Amino acid sequence: MSQFTDRGPALSSHGRTAAQRSSAIGAAFLGGVTAAGLGLGALTVAVLLLWVASPAPDSGPSGALHLAADLWLLAHGGDLVRTGTHSGVPAPVAMTPLLLVVLPVWLLHRAARHALATAVDGRPAPGDGPGAASVVAPRTLLGALLTGYLLIAAGALLYACAGGLSAEPLSVLVYVPATAVATLAVTAWRLLRHPGADLLPDRALRACARVPDGLRTFFSGARCAAAGRAAGSALAALLGSGALLTLLGLGLHAGRVGHDLLQLAPDWASRATVLLLCLVLLPNAAVWGTAYGLGPGFTVGAGSTVGPLGTSAHPVLPQLPLLGGVPDAGPGSPLTWAVAVLPLVAGALLARSVARPGDQGPPGAPGGPWSWWVTACVAALGAGFCGAAMALLAGLSGGALGTGALSAFGPSWWRTGLAAAGWTALTGIPGAVVLRAWRRHVGRRVDREGRGESSAAESQESQESQESQESQENAENAEGGRTGAKGLTAAKAAKTVTAAKAARALPGAKGARTGSRRDDADEAEDEAEDEGKRDAAAGTAPATAATAPESVT
Repeated sequence: MSQFTDRGPALSSHGRTAAQRSSAIGAAFLGGVTAAGLGLGALTVAVLLLWVASPAPDSGPSGALHLAADLWLLAHGGDLVRTGTHSGVPAPVAMTPLLLVVLPVWLLHRAARHALATAVDGRPAPGDGPGAASVVAPRTLLGALLTGYLLIAAGALLYACAGGLSAEPLSVLVYVPATAVATLAVTAWRLLRHPGADLLPDRALRACARVPDGLRTFFSGARCAAAGRAAGSALAALLGSGALLTLLGLGLHAGRVGHDLLQLAPDWASRATVLLLCLVLLPNAAVWGTAYGLGPGFTVGAGSTVGPLGTSAHPVLPQLPLLGGVPDAGPGSPLTWAVAVLPLVAGALLARSVARPGDQGPPGAPGGPWSWWVTACVAALGAGFCGAAMALLAGLSGGALGTGALSAFGPSWWRTGLAAAGWTALTGIPGAVVLRAWRRHVGRRVDREGRGESSAAESQESQESQESQESQENAENAEGGRTGAKGLTAAKAAKTVTAAKAARALPGAKGARTGSRRDDADEAEDEAEDEGKRDAAAGTAPATAATAPESVT
């Protein structure tokens, strides 16, 4: 009976742990379902509002719901197909609006953070043993979250496969899971840091173990982090310059942009819809402007090129206001050539970020100030990161809007990536090395000035101490001189008195002296005593006068 009693708490503890694990996995699954549902719901509400505001809707609510599902799948990188064309040939729509990508990525990121908090902050249940804990592996939680998210994506794909604008199944099956996995991986790595590597498959871990220790340390230490920050600064500068070029082009062709808007949308509801579409595609246009500033430019139709060196002839473009800012066909001018300054600014920002003293340790530390070679390598790595990010954005921002001449829109991803890496490396690597040398020179000069000031202060303090010591010695010497003079005078007086006593003792020793001689002896003794007193007084005065000049000096 006692055996069953002893085993009871252990079985109960195991049951509670299993229940908590199931609860955490179920919460992660529901988190994935909720993230997908919120993304679909937000787009559905926006599309239904536009459909209600439309004065003459050409379809019922089912068409609006199909469009919302299509846009949600398009935000993950999936392609759409237009079947109701004039030629009867299906036309692909493969341009991903970058602003729409933010919505599903942000929702997935929040869901992954909440799920990983269960794995990181799990505590032992009350009554559990010391080794029992209600912690679920991060890989299990992220797998449950991804399962719930892809389940909703599969339902949206089945719903959006029919209609005038339908989803292309193969691209959706590839890009939607890829986007979700990439978002979850980045979130897990950012939250878990190095333990996030445990989420990789065993083959990937074995491949990482074969990497040399020095290379692994370089890519996982402060140098790689500094390269990432520098790449972020350069990328932000490039995208900002691309947005400025886009707005400048729209401003220079404001008349054409307004004409296209009026032709495409005659009423206010349609204009609001077109403006909202332009706002969603504005980040794409900023990436196109960045490619223009880097040199490769972009394409607005098969066989056409828009770049700072010139714009070739292109087919008739759709009357979209954003496309109204495209430069006219013709050679470049000094104004268009001046855009080469923009990537130089990005390279300068990369160099400034790499050579920042805060990214390098203090002198004497294990990760002390970097050498010029390490600084150049970090700058080159930052330029590579910037080029890779720019290539990814260029690939996502472009795509097909139809067949024939409309089958190619946007920049070339590999040309844009190479140009971004080359420009930032060309200016960032030597700029980082020069800035490092300059800061080291300034630091050494400041150190020398600081050491000079400290040496001067020490010498002045030593001189003051020496002067104080000399004055103290002079005062002691003067006091000793006065004491010695007084001692000599007292000794002389004592000698005189002794001589007088001896003279007085002589008559007594001889035994026969006349009265007159005795009187003479008495007078002589009195005179000797008076003379001793006068000598003592006279000896004290000269000694005092003699010591006065010594004390002055």
